[in-house]
Amino acid sequence: MILAKRMVRMQESQTVALNSTLARLKREGKDVVALGAGEPDFDTPGFIKEAAIEAIRQGYTKYTPAEGSMELREAIAAWLQAAYGARYTAKEIVVTSGAKFAVFQAVLAVCDPGSEVVLPRPYWVSYPEMVQLADATCRFIDPADREHLKISAAELKAAINQKTRLVILNSPSNPSGAVYSREELAELVQVIRDTGVYLLSDEIYDQIVFDEGGYTSLSQFPEIRSQLLLVNGVSKSCAMTGWRIGFLAAPEEIAKAVIKYQGHTTSNPASISQKAALAGYLGSKDFIGEMRAAFLERRDYVYKRLMAMPRISCLLPQGAFYAFPDVSAWFGREKNGFKITDSVSFCQYLLQEFGVAIVPGVAFGMDTHVRLSYATSMAVLEKALDRIESGIKSLEQAGMS
Repeated sequence: MILAKRMVRMQESQTVALNSTLARLKREGKDVVALGAGEPDFDTPGFIKEAAIEAIRQGYTKYTPAEGSMELREAIAAWLQAAYGARYTAKEIVVTSGAKFAVFQAVLAVCDPGSEVVLPRPYWVSYPEMVQLADATCRFIDPADREHLKISAAELKAAINQKTRLVILNSPSNPSGAVYSREELAELVQVIRDTGVYLLSDEIYDQIVFDEGGYTSLSQFPEIRSQLLLVNGVSKSCAMTGWRIGFLAAPEEIAKAVIKYQGHTTSNPASISQKAALAGYLGSKDFIGEMRAAFLERRDYVYKRLMAMPRISCLLPQGAFYAFPDVSAWFGREKNGFKITDSVSFCQYLLQEFGVAIVPGVAFGMDTHVRLSYATSMAVLEKALDRIESGIKSLEQAGMS
């Protein structure tokens, strides 16, 4: 059987692969605690679910326009105006089957074969695969600021060349939880404006930010309005990961291109999910504050536990619900036949020997780190971190391989 080269080159998502491994171990009766989830552990708010049920009762079960219903696109435009003062028309907004598909279509819309896409490390696992599926090439930036894991304007400028078509920025970051300040973004925006490249801003975690100063969206910089491809959705903010509703806000010409592509692929996002998302955008946002408060309590607990472990360093996450500690000081150890040489072997050691599952940093382009999700209960976090601590202490007595 001969597969297309693009499919052969594409790597399996390590976060998805981890879920498959966990399912197998649980079927085998193994006691495993998992901190790999990339979704809120909260249920979708009741009024949003009721909106979906009512849509079914009213027969709202047919095709919608490929770009999503007009009422939802208008609601998204109104939300962007209210939240960030960003002016978009419904014609500039495309509702997609999840924010992931919005990112992919945006990449396809502006990248030709041979184009370069600037991608800071650490990055979300799917970005590089989306770029290669567009027959484009990634130009990675390794941030000199290892303490905060954010790039500078000078680093961005140095990475852009004549082949550069797109820069991807994710703030708050999956996996690190880093959030760019208004001042930091302003410096990056200057480079984007001067070079004329497109900027894809993935802001799916914008409602989960712990800084009292709030969050700055790149939609708040009108000087790059014609270059900005803004991605967001309801998966994280409304605990609606399975509903698969995201959106792209972009110049009308790009929106039209994405609508054309979407019309030939998924057609439209699920009609019922669109009605649910509409309720999320129009209804009360009180539940977001409740989620954020819970995530903040968990973040503080996870960070305190990690920083108390020997030879572990970690950025204090400013947003999202992940911690991304540096575990490379333990590379070179050998214990019970496990040679810890990289993030994969470190995670395999913890999974097999101590029954705790976390994600190797290599999946995010940074092999010195690992990712832990705190989108779970405090009881689960306590159990998992006890096991990680036991694993670290066990390595203290281990020899060098």
